[in-house]
Amino acid sequence: MSKKRKKEKVFYKQKQTDKISSDAVPIAQKPIIQLIILTMLIIICLAPFAQKAFHIDDPLFLWTARQIQNHPTDFYGFLVNWEIFEMPMHEVTKNPPLASYYIALVAYVIGWSEIALHLAFLIPAIAVVLGTYFLARQFCMQPVVASLAGMLTPVFLVSSTSVMCDTMMLAFWVWAVFLWTKGIESENFSLLFLSSVLIAASALTKYFGMSLIPLLLIYSLVKKRRIGLWLLFLSIPVIILSGYQWFTHMLYGKGLLSDAASYASSIRKAEGTQFLHRGLIGLAFTGGCLISVLFYSTLLWSRRLLTGGVILVGVSVFILSSIKTIGRYPLVDTNTIRWDLVIQLSIFAIGGLSLLALTAIDFWKRRDAASLLLFLWIFGTFIFATFINWTINARSILPMVPAAGIIVARRIDQLCKRSQSKKWHVLWPIIPAAVISLFLTWADYTFANTARSAALEIHKKYENYPGTVWFQGHWGFQYYMESSGYKILDIKHPQLTNGDTMIIPSNNTNIYLPPPDIILLRKTIQLYPCRWLATFNPFVGAGFYSHLWGPLPFGVGNVPPEKYYVFLVIKNIQFMPEDIK
Repeated sequence: MSKKRKKEKVFYKQKQTDKISSDAVPIAQKPIIQLIILTMLIIICLAPFAQKAFHIDDPLFLWTARQIQNHPTDFYGFLVNWEIFEMPMHEVTKNPPLASYYIALVAYVIGWSEIALHLAFLIPAIAVVLGTYFLARQFCMQPVVASLAGMLTPVFLVSSTSVMCDTMMLAFWVWAVFLWTKGIESENFSLLFLSSVLIAASALTKYFGMSLIPLLLIYSLVKKRRIGLWLLFLSIPVIILSGYQWFTHMLYGKGLLSDAASYASSIRKAEGTQFLHRGLIGLAFTGGCLISVLFYSTLLWSRRLLTGGVILVGVSVFILSSIKTIGRYPLVDTNTIRWDLVIQLSIFAIGGLSLLALTAIDFWKRRDAASLLLFLWIFGTFIFATFINWTINARSILPMVPAAGIIVARRIDQLCKRSQSKKWHVLWPIIPAAVISLFLTWADYTFANTARSAALEIHKKYENYPGTVWFQGHWGFQYYMESSGYKILDIKHPQLTNGDTMIIPSNNTNIYLPPPDIILLRKTIQLYPCRWLATFNPFVGAGFYSHLWGPLPFGVGNVPPEKYYVFLVIKNIQFMPEDIK
């Protein structure tokens, strides 16, 4: 047989083998089918919440987007009352404007409604899930598990029902990591360039995106063992961010990038939570926000270590019941220990500790560039969210999502080498995690909607009121009250007149209650969110958006109604007493 014929025969056999191998792969395991399933799943999880009221810091991004439509190069050139008195927007917001540019574009095309904007923010959420899948394919054998373990968590689903910058930042982040690792591996400069642009986009969406620069620098040095032309591409986001710092300094008199860092430092020092207390709260937020890791513990740890974890929970409960406070939050109510809060805090903290331990073990056993990347990614985010950021919140935990899912999948890979577990067996922990995450997303949805409902009820009652209707409070309540034409109180320039009405919400920020000789309570409006689960309510210790509300990312318990107090102004006043300022 000729040499040519032999080559053709070998080629034919290889082709037939590849065909048989391809046909043997179940349809659900083919990448394109997996991507479609993941995309449909995230849409099914998030689309039902598209009518959610604008919430927490959403208004800041919306107002900036309106400013951008009128003055594209002066994105923060307006005044806003977010601290009970008017301030320039560039002094209030501590996030860059890229998410607001996206909102401005979407609103220009399809409008400003809640449904339109929430559906538009499905795109970044889908991008995170798909980016996690592609990145996981490089680092583990279970990319679907990695994607689901990260996606079906409270922090991801709740954050993805807002129009804030967090999920969009993470979308740029995970694709930047994927393209960079792929580019370093293949020495593809086109991929490295695209990654560098996405790094800059991530940082201009939320400043934490700058962390990608040292993260990918260290990964590349370990991977390549030398400095190469790839280093030039990391200078691109540095140049872009330096230009942003210079531009904002010229525009507003100070560089907004450095200003955000100094703000976080000053507020954190003023808040004064002890180091150990911050560490415990940070662990609780990590474990609760990424609750899928907690449910995977039964598969990822031996019985002996699981027993040790249960003992640690018991020890934590004992210690917390004796210290009576965590940070500034009391664990005792009228000399009675709040066991529900103490137990939840202990379980979540052990869940957070479990993720950190899995990450450390993965790095210790593998000791390669990929394990180092994941180690620095998770531990760096934890340290920033717990000890550097001005407050501990779920939004700061969010960047862990892709890395946490991959860590879980890599641990499963190791265990599968020792046992022949069915592939569907490793998916069962996703079910309780998904149920809790969806319930929590619904609880936050109902909480957000109370502010819109309250504003609507107030408008129906006081639309033709002869006096002025003032209000206090911010977040979504401010957005809807101002949209209805009501005035927010400015304590530096109050113009209260006898006969005016003032509305004060109970669960809000920057509230100042005037003395009783100025106002008189007339009625209380009560609106009920979810009655047994909360993201942001001090009565159940839930502080999803700030640990100042509670040491848990979410709390189970008897959730009280959201109250809006309606006061009658009984005295003219043109200035606030000194004790109110």
